Amino acid sequence: MRIIALSMMLSWAATTTKCCRAFSTPTRTRHRSIIATTASLNNSNKQQKYARLSFVQSSIRPTTTTSQLHSSSTNKDTEELQWPTTKIRQTFINYFTTQHSHKFIPSSPSAPLNDPTLLFTNAGMNQFKPIFLGQAQPGTELSTLKRATNSQKCIRAGGKHNDLEDVGRDTYHHTFFEMLGSWSFGDYFKKEAIEYAFDLLTNVYGIPEDRLYATYFEGDDTLGLEADLEARDYWLEYLPEGRVLGCNAKDNFWEVSFDV
Repeated sequence: MRIIALSMMLSWAATTTKCCRAFSTPTRTRHRSIIATTASLNNSNKQQKYARLSFVQSSIRPTTTTSQLHSSSTNKDTEELQWPTTKIRQTFINYFTTQHSHKFIPSSPSAPLNDPTLLFTNAGMNQFKPIFLGQAQPGTELSTLKRATNSQKCIRAGGKHNDLEDVGRDTYHHTFFEMLGSWSFGDYFKKEAIEYAFDLLTNVYGIPEDRLYATYFEGDDTLGLEADLEARDYWLEYLPEGRVLGCNAKDNFWEVSFDV
């Protein structure tokens, strides 16, 4: 089975409850580069392919300047974010459900109720683990799921994925965040996922193309893995060569464990 996932992370700042930190200051136009990463894995036993697109450290700012924002007390009091967290989330979900026939799957609890291997839900893929592991029970929703989109609340404060030590060292690490994801289970694969991702970022969220970079897995001889040239070539249909970058296994490889 070929599985593809696209995810975008909304980090929740410790001092706010309604606003994603990366989108929290409507003072000037600034779009940080979006790093889009792709990775693939061939499991020797199951011969399954997995790929992931991840968008991190994104910043969508309204065009209001500082002087315009504070030109009067009325404007200061009534000015609102053009892209608050709720709009970012719902825009993502609507894009995949209405334009690409994905089924919306609500967030699982932050503390998993039926997964003894996890203390906290730490990724958007957790609720789809039965599909990854071939354990989806016949007749259940997961057993027939082909396209899905979700908004999963995640906690990373220990274990393999521990972001606690990185909080405060950069602008995008938090211990609690939402992971927006779109998933294809044996349906479309990298070509369509990259097409959807580029369309969503540029035409829906309005991020300038010249602020986008894509990375692909450059391969690893020690692991016996070839470079993901398929993903690279698809990204080159949208971005110039100088902004499609190869990265190593440490920085650009999503590994799924089958020994859970």
